Amino acid sequence: MRRYAKLSSIDKKLFIDILKFFFDKCDKVNIYFPNTIKNAQAKEINTFKTNFLAATHIIENPEELGNLEESLEEKDGFSMIIASLTEEVKELIIQMKSNLSLNLGLIQGDKVLFYLGDEDECVVEADEDSDIFKSTLFDTFKTI
Repeated sequence: MRRYAKLSSIDKKLFIDILKFFFDKCDKVNIYFPNTIKNAQAKEINTFKTNFLAATHIIENPEELGNLEESLEEKDGFSMIIASLTEEVKELIIQMKSNLSLNLGLIQGDKVLFYLGDEDECVVEADEDSDIFKSTLFDTFKTI
């Protein structure tokens, strides 16, 4: 089951609480960085990418990726980076400006549980009976 909310409608404190909730459940993050950036955010995105790459432990072991590569779609014009969800990476994600409009997923095993889209979307995906949806953090999210 999926629940959806507009990222712009989520209070900053609630958003940080949601991130921390998923940090406790997830072990990896994937981010799609645009290969070319021709807007006012180019410098900010490149700075975030540089800081992100410096903080990550890029997952290169195919066994650690499991079926993850099959479940994540490649996107034309983007580079996908999958990394371990270390304390440094968590802090970077919390500090990331929402106006960067990067596609970001928090992953448990080989399943993306939480997703931020580049078009103001925030999606939680889990089984209907999952304890995730018992949390009041997602009361304002709509079922899709």
